Amino acid sequence: MTTQVHALIKESPELAQDLQDMCDDDANFARQAAEFAVLAERLAAVQAGNESLSAEDRLLLEQQCSAQQAILLRKLTHPAGGCCGGCGG
Repeated sequence: MTTQVHALIKESPELAQDLQDMCDDDANFARQAAEFAVLAERLAAVQAGNESLSAEDRLLLEQQCSAQQAILLRKLTHPAGGCCGGCGG
């Protein structure tokens, strides 16, 4: 996977190395990241007018993409076992 162009880090380029590390270490995370990249690519095509969807399907795609992005970013910024609990969050 090339993290330099991955849709997940376009808004957070500082996470590029973390993304690569997580994908290398966790096959499930890598699969989820790949699925997100496909969703993001399809959404970009819809937004560019290269693919047409009904308003309902477009909204569903946007919601799926947003939800998957939030899950992955949460995993990147708060890895399992990485919290000591000291901050209460």
